[in-house]
Amino acid sequence: MKKLTIALATVLAVLSAGLLGWIFWLEYGLYSIAVWAAMLVALPFSSLLHELGHMLCGAMCKIKAVPKFKLFGSSSCKIIPKTDKNLRRKIMFTACGGLIINALLFIIGIVALYVDIIPVWLALLVPSNVYLYIMNAMPVEFNAKTDGRIFWELLSLNDNAKVMLAVLTVQSQVLNGKPIAEVDEQLLFGVPQIIESEESFIALTELRYEYFKAKGETAQAEKYKARFEELKKEYL
Repeated sequence: MKKLTIALATVLAVLSAGLLGWIFWLEYGLYSIAVWAAMLVALPFSSLLHELGHMLCGAMCKIKAVPKFKLFGSSSCKIIPKTDKNLRRKIMFTACGGLIINALLFIIGIVALYVDIIPVWLALLVPSNVYLYIMNAMPVEFNAKTDGRIFWELLSLNDNAKVMLAVLTVQSQVLNGKPIAEVDEQLLFGVPQIIESEESFIALTELRYEYFKAKGETAQAEKYKARFEELKKEYL
């Protein structure tokens, strides 16, 4: 699935770049060589706008999305919930934010070729946004889960999603002033078992450590602290 996703995204991006290059060649001749360079430079710019989409959609539903942007490579967002109400729907909406931006930029770029009031240079964003949309929409996992993967896990409410929602609920409650020793134990211990490499599992282990530490149960706290340090060293 990962190879298919990369192949599909690359082929469609190259085809759209080739078509745009031909259109600009007919219009501007040799000057269109600069178009190819501009389309390559547009990729990190479009990636930045993709992460901005997560931030904007998150802000609309009280979810803080903090981007970890890489100029060339996979960018991501850290989710900080400001509320524990309707978290599932809000995280799904936030996950779609980048895809919404990519789709809008693609549409604007196509329209710019035919409508004079829109700067024609916006068409140069089409290939990069085709690439980013496909790479992020497919429900796969590269260095991290794609937006599509997160969305479908939440939609199906599988075990990974249940743990993630429990972790975010506890984090939200603590951020809003609730002592971690007073959170519902079911959120920390009544969740499904998932693989240890999952970020949600690692975050859950840290929360269990903080929980027992706050309750003064030193032996349990030290056990989870040691486990958290192992996981952090292995996977983060």
